[in-house]
Amino acid sequence: MMIMTKLFRTSLVFAVAAFLAVTASHALINPTFTPLHLVKQAKLIVSVDLKPGKSTDQYDAVIREVLKGKTERKALQMDLSKARDEQNADMFRKLAAAGAPALFFVGEFSEQGGGAPQLAGLLSVSGKWASCVGTPDGNWLFDNIEGKFQAVWAGGTDMLRRAVDYILTDDEPDMPVSDGVAWHKEAVQIAKLDGQIRSVRPVDLDGDGRLMLFVARDSGDRLLVYDDTTKKFTDITEARGLQSKSQAFAWGDFSGQGRLALFSFDGKALSLHVPQADGKFKVQVVAAAAALAGGCVGLSALDGVVKGRASLLVSAVDTCPVLVALDADNKPVVTVLTAEGLDLKKLGAAGACLVADFDGDALADILALRESGSVLFRGLAAGKFAPGVACAVQLGKSPAGACLGDFDADGRFDVLCVNAAGTYVWQNEGAGKFTEALNLSGEMAYIGGVGGVDCMSGDVNNDGRQDVLIAYGKNNDASPLIFFNRGFRCFGHAHTLDLAENNLLDVAKQGQQTACLGDFNGDGAQDMALALRNGELWMFFRATHNQETRAALASLPAGGECKGPVTVTGWIGKRGLGAWNVQPGVSQAFFCRSEAGPVTLKWRLPGGQEQSKEVVLEKAGTLKVEIK
Repeated sequence: MMIMTKLFRTSLVFAVAAFLAVTASHALINPTFTPLHLVKQAKLIVSVDLKPGKSTDQYDAVIREVLKGKTERKALQMDLSKARDEQNADMFRKLAAAGAPALFFVGEFSEQGGGAPQLAGLLSVSGKWASCVGTPDGNWLFDNIEGKFQAVWAGGTDMLRRAVDYILTDDEPDMPVSDGVAWHKEAVQIAKLDGQIRSVRPVDLDGDGRLMLFVARDSGDRLLVYDDTTKKFTDITEARGLQSKSQAFAWGDFSGQGRLALFSFDGKALSLHVPQADGKFKVQVVAAAAALAGGCVGLSALDGVVKGRASLLVSAVDTCPVLVALDADNKPVVTVLTAEGLDLKKLGAAGACLVADFDGDALADILALRESGSVLFRGLAAGKFAPGVACAVQLGKSPAGACLGDFDADGRFDVLCVNAAGTYVWQNEGAGKFTEALNLSGEMAYIGGVGGVDCMSGDVNNDGRQDVLIAYGKNNDASPLIFFNRGFRCFGHAHTLDLAENNLLDVAKQGQQTACLGDFNGDGAQDMALALRNGELWMFFRATHNQETRAALASLPAGGECKGPVTVTGWIGKRGLGAWNVQPGVSQAFFCRSEAGPVTLKWRLPGGQEQSKEVVLEKAGTLKVEIK
């Protein structure tokens, strides 16, 4: 190979030590040697398949594609006979046997201030890193499996390949090493409530883009709105006449009036709370005992069979999910979904269903989450679903929570599950297939911990990558954690947003009941709402004085024909900003960019053609786009 020179083990060890020195304050991420440095300094980058050679110590790295540089060779020979120890050699053999594509980097790598550059070979395979020593004849001696290389990239090799493509083709590639933002120094205590708080979530109740904080609570729900004049939250529950008590809830246009209504389950029955012309809610009794026969652990809104009305999905305890559609006389029509051949009891305790287009056909699907496996119901038409099939996604041991996110920005919805025993990152591979990828997802793998009770995706630092918020229950001595996304499902711990590290709210360590992200003061940056174990409600506003917050906010109107959810993707040139699951008043697409410039939004309504709209984000704040 043309670029090969002699390289001895001592020089390789020196080079590795030089550019992998990581300060304790940055934990696993090396701020001075990132994939940007790796790609820039590499003289040759090739995608290879590892194939057994003439002996157990010989392997051929068959070149699939040259990503950077030039070589005349079709394969690189690798020799394991000089490995630092046999245990590492065996690990390499196992990685090679898995048959996953690998990436091989050759170059003179040096960390800033780390001494003279040294030629080295670095192999990434299945998320592991191997250091290699060059030989005079252009082949390679395998040296060691190096855990320290996780400081450069702690994600999967498949994701690293996508990162390399991005770095090589983007005019200004970025691979963040920190979250780069902070909360306002003074948090705001909104209220202190008794009884169990089931959930806190943002809701655009009036359809004007102003987010309210909805608090679902056993002893009475609450609606709170931020007042720009007083800089405080006001409780408008009584003013709006809301009388619900929600163990589970769903917002949607269930009555066909073009306004958000609330379906609430109080532990015994369903009630529908419909806003009137004066903005106050009127309660309607919904006789849907048949829908609750299997118990209820969650409610969701989705496109229904009755045109102009959202249907209600009941996440049942003992049965498959149940659809409830209100007819023209507001009488419920109940349909129990089916999953022939599946024993739900063997899948463990049920969780709330997730509703989204998981397979990319512009129709909402239903993922019925359970402790040790789930059931996927593919959408056939509005309000109609194929029989359920087994799905690998596991919710985990109760108490647990789950959320959607496009963490690798491939346009497909992944699933994050937090539970009493740990954290799962379920990568959507398409066609209903999911694989668990926590250990290939950066710092979340070892910092995420156990005891998560709630989670939510967002973009807390306005960089166009989806981040994650995790709330933890009692007896965990843990404040909520935020993980910023470096891109391509590789997360870092957001140190400057960590409440414990910054001594912002010591009582939060006693545990949280629920948490959420949302731009509650309308400044274009997402804030964090917490419901603590002691009943206190706190709001942490994102500080924006050091950063212009540019965001495109795409939403579905409550009165539109499509009741959602709809997948909306965003793009800056060829760089994907991921997909968001958009439902009227409940969830919006939140696309950001650090510098002024255009963002292209794409979406497809059920039965329609793909649509797109380019918006230019110039000024700080939020540019609103209505999806129709």
